[in-house]
Amino acid sequence: MSRAHGVLAPFRSLLTAQLLGTGLGLLFWVLVARLVPAQGVGAASAAISTQTLVGSLVAMGLGTFLVAALPGLDPGRQRVVLLRGLLVACVGAGGLALVVALLGAAGLLGGALGTALAGPGSLTLFVLGVVAAAAGVVTDEATLGLGRSSWQVWRNLLAAGARFPVAAALVAAGVHDQLVLQACWVAPLALSVVLVVWRVAPRGRPSSRPSLLADLRSHASAAAHHQVLTLAVAAATQLVPVVAALVLPAEDNAAFALAWLAATFAFLPPYLLSVALFAHGSRAGTRELRRSVGTTLPAGLALSGVLVLGAWVLGRPVMALFGDGYAESSSHLLALLVPAGLWMVVKDHVVVVLRAEQRFALASRLAVAALVLELLGAAVGGLAAGAAGVAVGWTSSLLLEAVLASRLVRRTLGGCPWVAPTPRRLLVARASQQDLGEDVGEDVPDVAEQADPPRPSTVAAAGDRGAVSLRTTSILLGLLVLAMVAALAVVTVRGRTATPDDDDLTASVCTPDDAEPGPLVDLGVEASTGRAAHPVRSQAAVDRLVSRAADAGADVISTSVAWQAVEPEEGRWRWTAVDRVVRSARAAGLEVRIVLSGSPAWALGTGDGSAAAAQWRPPTTPAELKRWRTFVAAVARHLAGRVAYVEVWSEPDNDEYWTTGADPAAYAALLEATTPTLRRLLPAAQVVTGGLDGNDLGYLRRVYAALGEARPFDLVGVHPWPGSNAPDAVDDAAPYQGTFGAYDDTFLGYRDLWRVLVAHGDSDLGLYIGELGYSTRGHDGVAAVSDATRAGYLTEAYGLATCTPYVTALSWYYLHPTPWNPASWTLLDRAGRPNRTYDALRAWTGGRS
Repeated sequence: MSRAHGVLAPFRSLLTAQLLGTGLGLLFWVLVARLVPAQGVGAASAAISTQTLVGSLVAMGLGTFLVAALPGLDPGRQRVVLLRGLLVACVGAGGLALVVALLGAAGLLGGALGTALAGPGSLTLFVLGVVAAAAGVVTDEATLGLGRSSWQVWRNLLAAGARFPVAAALVAAGVHDQLVLQACWVAPLALSVVLVVWRVAPRGRPSSRPSLLADLRSHASAAAHHQVLTLAVAAATQLVPVVAALVLPAEDNAAFALAWLAATFAFLPPYLLSVALFAHGSRAGTRELRRSVGTTLPAGLALSGVLVLGAWVLGRPVMALFGDGYAESSSHLLALLVPAGLWMVVKDHVVVVLRAEQRFALASRLAVAALVLELLGAAVGGLAAGAAGVAVGWTSSLLLEAVLASRLVRRTLGGCPWVAPTPRRLLVARASQQDLGEDVGEDVPDVAEQADPPRPSTVAAAGDRGAVSLRTTSILLGLLVLAMVAALAVVTVRGRTATPDDDDLTASVCTPDDAEPGPLVDLGVEASTGRAAHPVRSQAAVDRLVSRAADAGADVISTSVAWQAVEPEEGRWRWTAVDRVVRSARAAGLEVRIVLSGSPAWALGTGDGSAAAAQWRPPTTPAELKRWRTFVAAVARHLAGRVAYVEVWSEPDNDEYWTTGADPAAYAALLEATTPTLRRLLPAAQVVTGGLDGNDLGYLRRVYAALGEARPFDLVGVHPWPGSNAPDAVDDAAPYQGTFGAYDDTFLGYRDLWRVLVAHGDSDLGLYIGELGYSTRGHDGVAAVSDATRAGYLTEAYGLATCTPYVTALSWYYLHPTPWNPASWTLLDRAGRPNRTYDALRAWTGGRS
């Protein structure tokens, strides 16, 4: 009786390779995300994910074909078929990749992937990446067919491990481009394929030398059958999350996506056991495969059962790793999903037996019917009952599959000699027909009595000669665990000790809690009406607006103090509008932010200009700055003890609001003229720089340069208008070159603005987002955003800002309509009625208790 490493050996190699590849891949992205800007990470990850998907789609059936075909060939033919299989996979993958790349070049692929495919270098690397991914799949499967499964482990270790030194060297050299990140991923992958193929491809003269075309003709049908069957089997795990994304709102889909991710990890080990069974059966024959099913099926069911129990017990703490909000929702979904793994074990074994017996039509019909049933169940369940409905609908569809396929299961798996799944029985495979007859007896069905195909290579048929040892597996997985723990420790320490800049590399959305309370909510209220007959709202009207703001959860009320409005004539002050807002806010227990801006005609030049021309013309000459300081002092004395934040001008980098032409040095002079007076007369108030029109990094750098060592501010103001794009939208081409240098027109660009503060030693200061909003009407080439969509954007924006504690406050533009703030932007309509965006803010803050 001969012994060989039957099922357990390739299973161990498969599982080790998967864990190494997945674990080191995750570790790579965790570390890269801490070192490379989010734009580069987003583009590179989109390209690499697509490369992996396209490569797998092309090659997975061809790889399975090689698992089945290679054991029946002499060594010389094995080498030829392997190399020709790789050639076919590479050509097919390259062709499909070129189509995707050309779509990207034509601008038909948007988002991060479109950015990753911009330029000839990116297109070339993308095609090479898809080819390398396809070659990797074929090579890994071929090692099973050749009985050299340990090389699958070493290939994955080389491909995943070699990325770290390459990436570290490039990042240390200051190279952060997304193209370089792709190269760090693709180059080690290609190298690992070349080395492993060179090492495992058998040597020797082939018994026959058919041409490439003859090989293609003779093997095309079998390869196509494997491709269709493999795609049908794999499609469900890929498409169920797509169905969920189509039928669920974003928040529910996030919970389901994480639960599905965890569930697929629970499904993986039993699936790999069935793959190892097929590889073993391909070498030892269908009779030996059926004998092994008697051990692997109960082993798979037992393993799946343990994983189900583990998910039920540990689901909540595991899901809590993604955030407290997921601990409850995702763990319940996980508990509903994982029992489906039990039927999946049976179905995978049925498919393996049908595949080994080359009953492809029946196996494909089973897989396709199951796929349709599962997708239909997930869709109907999701439409009826949300995320839980998707889980219940999908699991129920698998239960229905089990009932409908019960006859087929009995016919296919009946007669197998059921034995306890001990490691010894999994490890030992008897190649002797005599031994098989003694063990199987008369219960083997007729199809199993058919003679197995001749196996020219006795060694190849006997088993996996190159399986990775249990000791090696334990060492490798132990090292992986140590690496993951070390990386987690580094990330945790950095998260506790680093500046907030370290936390702004991903577009995370956080829920406010005691540890991360989020930014102060600022809402604007204007008492001025702009109408000559009734220039100021009544105190009662202002009180109603402030009450609405308080009910929405506002912490700060902001209002403008325009110089031309409070001192239209020199020495003649009009405080009514300002006083009514401040009085009402203080009575409601809210803080106040005032925005100092504007100029009266009498205070500029010779004093004979028009009021309209003077409105946004800043004081720049020594005489004008002197008058400005007098104005600032009067405001400070009048509002002493009643104001928490004072913003100096608004959008000084915009020529429309700095009509002498935006000038960082002139604005720095205005700050230096203003702040000493404020700090003397309003010592408790924080000085905010004029909110920049977008994330104008270049302008802020020039203001710093003009100020030198002076710091006449406590917070930097910014208005990160995103147009009609979502707050988490990322423009991989940003920052652009603006008038003064780098400029980022996305909401998340405020994180780059923060880096400017850190670079100038001001990490102890913060940002004040003084304006952010969307209009339900198109304007200035910007598309309209519906109120429902805007409501979601508000929640997202505050959630993003909550993740970055250096954002002191975020002011939503605007609370109520004014002549300067149309109703298309506001939270209340002209009658004071709230819209969905107001409701979203109230839901996010919980209102005021």
